[in-house]
Amino acid sequence: MMLPDPYASGVLQEEHHSRLVADLENYARDAGIQPHWIWTPLPETVSDAEVAYLKNFRRHAVDAQIAGIAYCGKPVGVAIEQRMAALAGCLVRNFVRARLMTVGQVLDHLAKGTLPDLSCLLIPNFFLRQDEGGHIAAWQVQSLFDLLMARRVQGQQTILYVSDSKLLGKEYGLAISRLIDEAYLKITN
Repeated sequence: MMLPDPYASGVLQEEHHSRLVADLENYARDAGIQPHWIWTPLPETVSDAEVAYLKNFRRHAVDAQIAGIAYCGKPVGVAIEQRMAALAGCLVRNFVRARLMTVGQVLDHLAKGTLPDLSCLLIPNFFLRQDEGGHIAAWQVQSLFDLLMARRVQGQQTILYVSDSKLLGKEYGLAISRLIDEAYLKITN
């Protein structure tokens, strides 16, 4: 089977990305995405606000005014995990250590004290209504709040998906809801 040429799309350039391409499988594995997301252009459904966020990613990490993106509401067009995989791929090809992880994976790592040091953490199921399969214990909510606060203070970006921002405050508490309202770029679908 012939593997696709990662330079064919024009997103990667050999003079800048040869080291990345040489170890593409490991970069993709570290990011929690399939390799093709690293060389695939962002989907057309990605908004100007998202593109501006990505272009200013390093500045957001330094000035700490924006702690990340919070996608709110039902995704339109591309599924949220695919949208986040595309963003992670874009960050990786720009030499940012990003990883897509489920909230369950994050909580497991937090419990073990093994969460990797990431410049950007993407969580496609950060908050789902119970009828969508979401629910975590109160002590886990506190762990997530602590994580978001620590990441913000350290200048690390976090990209979240919240299916219902009104229920977020009721189920996860006002502290997380306020933090997301005040510190995250909200993208409403």
